Amino acid sequence: MRFFLYGTLMDADVRRLVMGRGAPETVEPASVKGWRRVNLSGVTYPGIVRDAKGKVEGVLARGLGAAAKRRLVRYEGREYDLIEVEIATDSGAMRRALMFVTNKALKPVTGRWELALWQRRHKKRFLGSLARNGNPS
Repeated sequence: MRFFLYGTLMDADVRRLVMGRGAPETVEPASVKGWRRVNLSGVTYPGIVRDAKGKVEGVLARGLGAAAKRRLVRYEGREYDLIEVEIATDSGAMRRALMFVTNKALKPVTGRWELALWQRRHKKRFLGSLARNGNPS
């Protein structure tokens, strides 16, 4: 299975902690058109909403098995729906991939979410919280 990842799961440490042995060793830069990454109220991770003029940069994770998918679904929780989208790799190839989409349970707020900023400000605490609360199984 292929997944398009656009938030905290772009970080290799988060991927390893969430997916365990099923985590891909490498990912490939990719993007999805027609969407916009957004900050969400009360949390440090982003969501994604439809935007006809938008484009979201992220990564494509390939070769994930059923166990990795189950762990991702548990990690994302009820606030996200899983859909299939068409993404473009940096090489220009178009691929179908699964992507978690923000649902109505999480409210977008103004501002731009950036991985590097999240890594500096929130990653250490976020990883600690994941470790304390148990990994998805």
